[in-house]
Amino acid sequence: MAHIVVTRPQGKGQELADLLSAQGHKVTQCPVLNIEYLDSDEQELATLDEADIAVFVSQDAVSGLYQQRATLPSSLQCVAVGEATAEAIESHFQYRALVPEQHDSEGVLALPQLQQVEGKSIVLVKGRGGRTLIAKTLKQRGAFVNPLVVYQRSGAKPSSDAWLQQWQQKQVDALVITSNSSVDAIFASQDPQLLQWLKSRHFYIVSARTGAHLEQQGVATDHISIAAGVTNQAIAACIDSEQENKMSEQPEKPEQGSTPANTSAATTKEPQPKMPSDAAPTGQRRGMSKLGLLALFIALGAGAGTGYLYWQQYQQQSSAVEQENAALAQMQQRVQQLRSANQALTEQIKALGSAQQTQQQQSQQWQQDFNDDISRQLSANQRSLITHVEQSIAAAQDNTQPPLDMNELRRLVALADFKIWSENNYAGAASVLERADALLASYPGNAQLRRAIHSDLQTLASIELADVQAIVLTLHGLGQQVDKLAFNMVDLPDEPVAADNQALSDNVSDWRANLGRSWDKLVDDFIKVRKRETTIEPLLDNEQQRLIKQRLHFYLDQAGFAATHQYVDLYKQSLQGAADLITRYFDLSEPQTSQFLSQLKQLRLQQLTPAQPVNLATVSALEES
Repeated sequence: MAHIVVTRPQGKGQELADLLSAQGHKVTQCPVLNIEYLDSDEQELATLDEADIAVFVSQDAVSGLYQQRATLPSSLQCVAVGEATAEAIESHFQYRALVPEQHDSEGVLALPQLQQVEGKSIVLVKGRGGRTLIAKTLKQRGAFVNPLVVYQRSGAKPSSDAWLQQWQQKQVDALVITSNSSVDAIFASQDPQLLQWLKSRHFYIVSARTGAHLEQQGVATDHISIAAGVTNQAIAACIDSEQENKMSEQPEKPEQGSTPANTSAATTKEPQPKMPSDAAPTGQRRGMSKLGLLALFIALGAGAGTGYLYWQQYQQQSSAVEQENAALAQMQQRVQQLRSANQALTEQIKALGSAQQTQQQQSQQWQQDFNDDISRQLSANQRSLITHVEQSIAAAQDNTQPPLDMNELRRLVALADFKIWSENNYAGAASVLERADALLASYPGNAQLRRAIHSDLQTLASIELADVQAIVLTLHGLGQQVDKLAFNMVDLPDEPVAADNQALSDNVSDWRANLGRSWDKLVDDFIKVRKRETTIEPLLDNEQQRLIKQRLHFYLDQAGFAATHQYVDLYKQSLQGAADLITRYFDLSEPQTSQFLSQLKQLRLQQLTPAQPVNLATVSALEES
């Protein structure tokens, strides 16, 4: 079984170590990273109350947030990068979070709930540094992403060189690494031999991204195994499977007392046939001789085969011994070279130390000479001046409180008065008065001034002014509706059909009437007069309609400019001009026109400046003091 180092942070590797020990492995826990939880300010934590979705990138992110607040909004939807992180969310906040099938940043971004996020507020609870893929992709999809950093990782003590030397002495076979930060901490060594040894170890990791990071450090692909998940069970299963594969690939060693040796032993222990006595018949003696000769040949053949096998084994062992001796000689030569290099380096260090000591002595001597020269050059007046300066510095460092700077106080009050009368900035004036009050708070005997300041602060806080930004946005929306308004066009009534009273009579006695009718008909061919009882207004052509709408746009834009700069008279005149145009030229029976006119009247009632001028009581109180 293998000797495995678990590099997870303190308190997170015990369960994995127990699982590996149960499998028969030798386990060493060596945390290479420390987790430090950070404190977030109230503004950063308040983003969770307004967020739609919260994405937790690790269990440490959950723990770091839980140390600062114990509850989450009920409307918040939580997303965890893996099952372990989801279990931590459920344990701490009693929320069941969404978990992607692929436990990484790409898997989180593939969730259906994170596809249509335009205009949504998303809080990314994470550690300092790390990948920016989630935040960058969600911003590209139109979401408002607020990162909430609640922890940071730092390298544990001692350094990487100490770890590697200790692991090499303990003959460590493999390492368990769960993050790129752990890889960076382990490969921070500057010793080439230790790094070369480290690259020959086997690495068990939990993501392909960490595998790519290891390959950048020079680790071969066949020395990297990726677990099926980030849980301790998945890592232990990966290690167990890898160890079984290694054991199945090892060739079986021949057992002692194998067939060649046994054959040789059997051959040597076989009893030789005895030669017959002289009293035996001749034919029987010859037969026994041939049988003995055959047995002798068999014995010689078996002995020759055994000797050949033994000779082959001896040659192989001799070759292996020669290779080991050659490798040992190379290693001894390398050790000798390293010793020589180490000795040369030691001599260089000694030389540098001696040079540094000499330089320090020269620097001290030069400093002493310089101080002596300065001391000789200082006169008695200069020395007395130095003494006076030192006394002044000591007095300045005394804890006694300096007197109240009335000029500073007058400057602050004048600035607040200027902001009210010149800039109409009442919030800025209140801020300046608060600074003046804080200045007076350190000095007793200024109760009258402080009462005046607090009275002015209450007056400024009670002023309710219209929201200029909302007024400008409303005027912009009205400007978008101008082209949709309908003009008040006049519909002319149909002309009455007059009776045909101009027909000529056939009676000769009606010649006078016929003559009049003929004259009237002749006149009607040149001049035609129509009578209408209703009042007819002049009609507007297209150019006139365009000019009227353009003037209406001008009034609206002018009102927005006046509201921004708080020109009250210009603001009301512009809105009144727009209302007059609507009343005169547009159809008030249309709902859209009447609503447009109603909004203009409501905007005209908005209060841009206080109804009464604001006179600071602090100014009078300061003049009387």
